[in-house]
Amino acid sequence: MEKKSEAPVFFCIPDITGFTKFITSTKHPDFAHKVISNVLNNVISANILGLSVAEIEGDAVFFYKTGRLPAVNKVAKQCQLIYHTFLDTIAAFEQTDPELYHLYLSKNQLGIKIVIHHGHIMLTKIKGRTKLMGEDVILVHKLLKNSIIDPCYILLTNKYIEKLKDKKVVKTWFNWENVKKGKDKYEHFGLTHYSYISLIDCKSVKMNI
Repeated sequence: MEKKSEAPVFFCIPDITGFTKFITSTKHPDFAHKVISNVLNNVISANILGLSVAEIEGDAVFFYKTGRLPAVNKVAKQCQLIYHTFLDTIAAFEQTDPELYHLYLSKNQLGIKIVIHHGHIMLTKIKGRTKLMGEDVILVHKLLKNSIIDPCYILLTNKYIEKLKDKKVVKTWFNWENVKKGKDKYEHFGLTHYSYISLIDCKSVKMNI
């Protein structure tokens, strides 16, 4: 096992909300598999920040990028592209599988959340595969389980916001007047503060970067 030194990292984790109920309640597992597979494949293809994929974890894509922090406007555009990709993928099933779409998808049974975080990791090679290790890897996984009720939102950790040189750009690109404050307590980490905004409330921005 070969281990490298600690590196700064940007995390972007899109996660499908309503996934467990969708998978366990459907009487059409092939359709459910096709929906989740299409969403995850299309979200991966919507990667405009040059992010690396550490894992595909059932209902989430674990994106990361080491080195320089991406510009806030590009992060906002990436989040919106992921959201619209999700919406378009779900909507496409109304044409290809109308009966099952109306049964399982037409009432917004699925949503998508995106966790944005900045921290540090150890990149480790295990049998030729790059694995991410460190407390920030654990924390972002814990943040996927939070007290936010909204089915479609962006969560911005305080550690990400504090890393930004100009805090005003967050207001510009994430429609700050609609941003809410949140906090959850996690074992070994204690009370973790963050900001979040419904993807519906985000400003529309041009997708060319």
